[in-house]
Amino acid sequence: MNDKLCGLLGIARRAGHILIGFDAVRAALLAHKTQLILLASDCSPKTEKELRFAAQDKHCPICPVRATKEDLAGALGLQKPVAVVATDDAGFATGFANAIEWDGTHTKEDVAL
Repeated sequence: MNDKLCGLLGIARRAGHILIGFDAVRAALLAHKTQLILLASDCSPKTEKELRFAAQDKHCPICPVRATKEDLAGALGLQKPVAVVATDDAGFATGFANAIEWDGTHTKEDVAL
């Protein structure tokens, strides 16, 4: 994971604009309170499928990142691995989208904010 994304995740968490874990992210998504969802590279296919199903018609981009669950946890200052992270702030969502390392399978147009 790049330093910019790592730093933004820490700042967003301290600012109170981060939702951590599948249950919290899904609940906020269904309540239309998420702006962007980040998925760890080693996230289970079932988790990704369930989030994509919940995100239908919600206009919230879901972005796979090159970070593992342990990388995301480290960026957030947590000990337990984290597969799913979301933000409820449009400014942080734009910052995350700009900081993501694109691997060729997803483009910035896929997550247009």
